[in-house]
Amino acid sequence: MRAARLIGLVAAGLLSAAIAFLPAPAGAEPPGAPPTGPVQNNWASAVLYSVAHPRAYPRGVNEPGCRPDPARPRPVVLVNGTLENVYANWSRLAPQLRSDGFCVFGFNYGGQDGSPFQQLGPMRESGRQLAAFVDRVRAATGAARVDLVGHSQGGLLPLYYINRLGGHAEVGRMVGIEPASRGVHLHGVLPLMARTPGLAQVRDLVCQACADFTAGSPFMRETAEGGYTRPGVEYTTIISRTDGLVTVAEARLPPADNVTGVVTQDVCPADLVDHANAVYDDITLRLVRNALDPAGARPPRCHVALPLLPPQP
Repeated sequence: MRAARLIGLVAAGLLSAAIAFLPAPAGAEPPGAPPTGPVQNNWASAVLYSVAHPRAYPRGVNEPGCRPDPARPRPVVLVNGTLENVYANWSRLAPQLRSDGFCVFGFNYGGQDGSPFQQLGPMRESGRQLAAFVDRVRAATGAARVDLVGHSQGGLLPLYYINRLGGHAEVGRMVGIEPASRGVHLHGVLPLMARTPGLAQVRDLVCQACADFTAGSPFMRETAEGGYTRPGVEYTTIISRTDGLVTVAEARLPPADNVTGVVTQDVCPADLVDHANAVYDDITLRLVRNALDPAGARPPRCHVALPLLPPQP
């Protein structure tokens, strides 16, 4: 009974997500360079702003002429999560990374141009979009390699790019925030949907990526072929035990000398952040910044953070 209710909720959510394939209303944003949105301190506010301003980008992203310096030799490419967009996902972290001295880049993929809801398309195609974007970043900045930071699906897609599309030669560090590294079960709902006539078709109509990041899918098997990681790339996964959508086991990569797995509560026990708000949680974001700059790492300021509630500013 519980599984049936969960399937019903997921199916309803997928149907409602069909609006993701509709572009924003004509005239919603002026033509020209994408507008820059304000810094947000929680995920819900960022999403609402991005719905009203679907072409908004975070401050500090895609600055023309930005060139890495010897202290920060690799640009940072931000990779969004499912149903999100570059602004909703990164309006808080991107300005922080820019103030840290990084050149920061971000883009939308796997969705219709002008829609605030992205990252729903087939993940193999999204991987090719990521590869092309990294090539453009490297050409624009002169950097040999980039660092990748991804949330949720955005923490899985880089693994496909690194493992299957030659990204192992172009990536220095890969940081996953609540990443779907080994595929997601969603309490058993996603595999059950894949086996249920009718529901799989509904899922594929509006979220082909959902089929790909389901645990055990052909995409997941292809990504993991030859191992989840590659030598020469440093990997960090950051996962909360109170994530709600991705488990610690699904997020963590197999142990290796070049892999670091961080559980948020092992660092700050009272930080009970959930899946969506992790990219606005100051503790999580400090862990991300530490992973990108180990020499300048600082311990986060621990405090109480409750799931489903906005993190503290």
